[in-house]
Amino acid sequence: HSLLLTARDYGDTFAILDSERAAYEPVGASFGKGARRKLVGLARRTRQLISFLERQPGRPEAVVTASRSAAIAARRLGVPSFVIIDYEHVDLRVYRLSRSHIVFPSVIDARLLERKGIRPERLMPFAGLKEDIAFADVDFDAVVPHEFGDDAVPRVLFRPPAEESHYHRSESLDLALEVLRHLAAHDARVVFSPRYRRQVAYLEQISAWSHEPIVLERPVAVVALLKGVDAVVSAGGTMLREAAYLGVPAYSIFRGSSGAVDGYLASIGRLSLLESPADCARIRLARTERISPLRVGATAADEVMRMIVERSRR
Repeated sequence: HSLLLTARDYGDTFAILDSERAAYEPVGASFGKGARRKLVGLARRTRQLISFLERQPGRPEAVVTASRSAAIAARRLGVPSFVIIDYEHVDLRVYRLSRSHIVFPSVIDARLLERKGIRPERLMPFAGLKEDIAFADVDFDAVVPHEFGDDAVPRVLFRPPAEESHYHRSESLDLALEVLRHLAAHDARVVFSPRYRRQVAYLEQISAWSHEPIVLERPVAVVALLKGVDAVVSAGGTMLREAAYLGVPAYSIFRGSSGAVDGYLASIGRLSLLESPADCARIRLARTERISPLRVGATAADEVMRMIVERSRR
């Protein structure tokens, strides 16, 4: 299959794609915070994508996306769209209106998605987790851990809340700051991975650090990054589930509605859900010697690609 990849100038997206030497077309930029800006940005990028696709020599046969703009553009052009999700509480209204197919791990109850208005024939569950797809061709043993120095201090990768997302809750930020204070007072080095550059200022709210934190100034390949730390604390998100999948001690400080995937990872001991500052004592501050990938659905990537190809030909 030939592939046409587009990307929005948001966060580290371009830098990550460049690090993977991916060929892509930049279309659109960050929408900003707030409902009005998001709606305006959604409409603008939809127009940009339609214009871009109409200039191509042939119309695509399928659109695989996590973008609402791309789903709407696909609908306008009469192209089937496929959205891969692993959090059932995300806002699906645009995908419902664009008649997108929803691809999701089977641990999520399909009835929850039906209650959000997604028709049963557009639901595409697969056996496994999203990480089974993302890591399908990764040789974990061959990946060299990212180097943070040679001291013996446990390293805790810290990911603050996604404050511009529609499911953000202020309680997540309050708990994040409490956890940072706890880590600063104990024998641990924080590796801070901001979602937005302004979040680096949170470190300045801590009066004293037992070990100076490290701020990630550029994207680091995720497997190397996770093999280079000893624990991950995050307000939800893909990086947290990737850590749990690889067997790195993972702790969620997300205070929104908990998803089925996180519940599954917690049930098998791969993820700990922190609910209050008192739970900080549960964070394991010790060196992690090796990872132990989960591999829930060994054929998930092939299964999803097969389903998408078959549906797109109908």
